[in-house]
Amino acid sequence: MKSFKSFIGEELELLLMSARSDKYEADVADYINSMNGVTASRPKVSTKYADVKTEFNRKKTWIEVKMNHTDNLGNTRVSYIDGKWTAAAPLDPVKQFAIEYLSKDRQTQQFLKDVAEFAGVKNWKDMTVPSTQGPLKNKNAVSYEKMKEYMSKRTQYILDVKNVDLGELVTRHYLEGKAEPAHYMQAGDDFYMIGKTNPLGVPKDVPILTGQGPFKVRIATRSNYYEVQAEVKIMKMPNSRYSLKPGTSKKNPFAGLS
Repeated sequence: MKSFKSFIGEELELLLMSARSDKYEADVADYINSMNGVTASRPKVSTKYADVKTEFNRKKTWIEVKMNHTDNLGNTRVSYIDGKWTAAAPLDPVKQFAIEYLSKDRQTQQFLKDVAEFAGVKNWKDMTVPSTQGPLKNKNAVSYEKMKEYMSKRTQYILDVKNVDLGELVTRHYLEGKAEPAHYMQAGDDFYMIGKTNPLGVPKDVPILTGQGPFKVRIATRSNYYEVQAEVKIMKMPNSRYSLKPGTSKKNPFAGLS
């Protein structure tokens, strides 16, 4: 079982990671704003939008910004309520994929049966395993304390689908699943197009985001609740000659836009 010191350390690390991520997004936006004719901003909007709103020659789009290639590309949550997997609307492509596979996976079904028995829920099909605090008040909800104790004795993952075309899934996630499409991604020191549409007219040899990897779902415990979280990580992204990372030695994809 995790010690209190270990738990506090994990929470602190999450806060530090979030702060570093926010700073990197701000640095990329500032770097874009240093270019002639291109503007970037980080509006205070929900996670239904990507990270940096960019405009050139009256054309607007969004750029998703990731510090590393190994960052999660589909950070969505799902819940198990009244015998079925579900998620808050709108059901973006990542949520739909998670629900489809969680609903038919034997490993996931065994997890539900085991955690129901551990938590004292008579019928696992009537159980609630939510990703928000509100449903924890439901009669058959697995409490935070019980879930934390149960997960301390096993792997955090309850679904692991091998060799998924994550490039295609992530592309649909950012083009269809966001409130406004994100056509580009900055990951580490590499710049990509998301899909083939190129609203800002960056060079044609900017690579399109592709790649495969596992699609996982895990139980993540926070300070006073837990989440059922999708983990979408492309194991090997293409190399890009372009980058918007401040101080990069790579080419600027916005240089020479007209």
